[in-house]
Amino acid sequence: MAETTLSGIAACADCGAARLSPVVCQECGAILDVPQDVFALFGLTQSWAVDPSVLEVRYGALSRVFREKSAAREELRARASEAIAALEAGRRVLLDPLERARYLLTAYGGAERERPIRKREFQSEVMEIDTAVAKARLEGDPARLAAVVREAEEKLASAIVAAGQSFTRLERSLVEEVNAAADALAEARFWRRKVDELRATLGP
Repeated sequence: MAETTLSGIAACADCGAARLSPVVCQECGAILDVPQDVFALFGLTQSWAVDPSVLEVRYGALSRVFREKSAAREELRARASEAIAALEAGRRVLLDPLERARYLLTAYGGAERERPIRKREFQSEVMEIDTAVAKARLEGDPARLAAVVREAEEKLASAIVAAGQSFTRLERSLVEEVNAAADALAEARFWRRKVDELRATLGP
C-alpha cells in the first residue's frame, strides 16, 4: 500500500517525498497519470468559481516541475511534453468562462444546444441586433454600430453570468444535500447507539 501524506496524496514512489500535487513529484519530477479532469490536474475542486490568481500560481509551479525536473529525466521527457500540453489546455479551459461552462455542463451530464430553448425571446433579440447593425451600416453611422457591438457584448456577459449562476445554484444544492446526508448519518449513528443502550437495559 502506498504511503500517503497528511494531505491524502500518495507519497512519490520514486523518491518517497511528499507530493504537493497528485500529478507530479516536485522533488524528483516523477509523473503520475495526468487526469482527464482539468480541475484535478490543478488540484482544484470542480466548481464554476475559479480564482485566476490561484490557477496561475499552480500553473506556474506545475509547469516548472514538468519542464525543469521531469524533462531532465530522459525516461520522462515524452510524458513531460504531454503533461505540459495537458496543463496548457486545461488552463485555457478554466480561464475562459465559455469553455469552463461547456466543461461543467458535460461534467454534470448536460448536453450543448445550438440554440436556447427560449427560442422566441432569443430570436427576437438576435433580429433586433441584426436590424440595428444593418441600419447603422446603411447610414454609415460608426457610433451607432459601436453601440450595437456594446449591446451584443452586454448580452454575452449576461449569458455568461446566467450560466455561472446556474452552476453555482447546482453546486450549492449538492453541498446542501451532502450536508443533510451528513446530519442524517450522525443522527442515525446516535440513535443506533441509543437503541443498543436501551436494549441492554431490557435484559435477556
